[in-house]
Amino acid sequence: MTTALLAIDVGGSTSRATLVDLAGNCLGQGRDRGGNPGSNPPEQAAAAIIAAAERAVAEAARPLDIKVAMLAMAGPRNAAVQQLMDAAFRRLGLSGPLLLTSDTQAMLPSVTAATDGYCIFCGTGSGAVRVRNGRTVGVIDAAGYLLGDLGSGFWLGHHAAIAVTAALEGRGPATALTRAVLELVGVALTGERATDGRPVSLQHFINAIYAMRPIELARFAPVVVAHRDDAVAAGLLAQAEQYLVANFRHVFDPDMPGPVVLGGSVAAHLSGLPPAIADVLHAAGHKADIRLSGDGSVGAAVLALRQQGVSVDEAMLRHIAASIAARAAGTVAG
Repeated sequence: MTTALLAIDVGGSTSRATLVDLAGNCLGQGRDRGGNPGSNPPEQAAAAIIAAAERAVAEAARPLDIKVAMLAMAGPRNAAVQQLMDAAFRRLGLSGPLLLTSDTQAMLPSVTAATDGYCIFCGTGSGAVRVRNGRTVGVIDAAGYLLGDLGSGFWLGHHAAIAVTAALEGRGPATALTRAVLELVGVALTGERATDGRPVSLQHFINAIYAMRPIELARFAPVVVAHRDDAVAAGLLAQAEQYLVANFRHVFDPDMPGPVVLGGSVAAHLSGLPPAIADVLHAAGHKADIRLSGDGSVGAAVLALRQQGVSVDEAMLRHIAASIAARAAGTVAG
């Protein structure tokens, strides 16, 4: 019986399960669709996470005593999802606790062994956290698209749709986003007008938008990034950066310099964000240590190891990351 830890990185689009031993060696991996309970029905979210774990266990191909299941999960907690997962993981060999933490908690340990620092994330959602002694002690935003997530992928997509509507009506500036966003939802851009004078393209666009779940507006964020030379798109990206810098200013403790980890699918495209964060750190008398987040599976594995009392230093972190990457590349024997 092999002692193992189950670490699962759960996002809105992908759930990734990783099994490691106490030395940080990757024993198996599994993937499935997104398991975020905030953007998926509970049963579907649980099924995706469980399927990823089952594939990891199948790949390990040995009897396992799983001492902990650590889930770094985006979205709100859901008791029904947790109950379904707990039952399924027990069948897979879980003998210890099922622990849920935020996906942002896995950002810092994905790239550094430091247990004090900051995470600024901008994917579908957005926010900033301060981490001390491995625990989140401060959070700004990360309130979801109805209450915040300012500058996020959802925010960019939502405001891109608003800009397209204004451009089609003629009350806003013309923008390259119009044609690109319309094409993404299958609406032709024509000069035709309905009997009420409204552009037919706009009416079709409105119908398409309201047929979507609100969170799906985040699919327009890559369009904004791709058209960053357009004045409207550039303005949205600049505003997103300002929101994220403001979040960092609120969560920043001048007595704790960092490192600062930037994560999320949008953050890497906000070129003005790192220098703006560096300015805040320099003003406080600190050297800027700003990094892009790594593999969330690595961070989740580090959290699982630390929960078991394993000390993870920089050398072990590199070993964990290399082992997970090698397994994913198919270069590790079962």
